[in-house]
Order: sequence, then C-alpha cells, then structure tokens
Amino acid sequence: MMFPIVPATPIEYLLELEHARFPVHVRDPELIQAIATLKALGCVEADISPPLDLRSSFRNYESAVVVKITSEGITELALAYG
Repeated sequence: MMFPIVPATPIEYLLELEHARFPVHVRDPELIQAIATLKALGCVEADISPPLDLRSSFRNYESAVVVKITSEGITELALAYG
C-alpha cells in the first residue's frame, strides 16, 4: 500500500501506518526518510534497501518495507494524539 500524500512529519506518517495493512511497501524517498526516523526511534520494524547508511542521501534508497508498528510506536501515537 502506498500513500499519495507525503505527511509533514514522521509521527504523522506513523498515524497513517496505524490504519495500514502490513507489510507496507514504500518507494518514495521522503517516506523512506520518515520510516528511517521511525525505525531509529524504535517505533516501527522496517527493512530499508539498500541497507541504511546515514551518510547517503535518502534519494539513493530504493524501497522500504514496514513490517509492523512496535509497542514504542503505539505509545508515541498515544502521547501525540491521545
């Protein structure tokens, strides 16, 4: 499932993911950047291809697959949106 509108922040994208059917496959570099941020925060389990290298531009990444939202991600959503 791909979302047509790029959310403004990673937490907004996490909110969109909450209603998704997993796994979610993403090819948009801006969404991959949001996924990388959420993964670094422990909010999602995701695979990014090629493997994440923070010295690279996110435009170099081909895809990401979000497997699930973690319990930390659910907690962050509750804190942000109640």
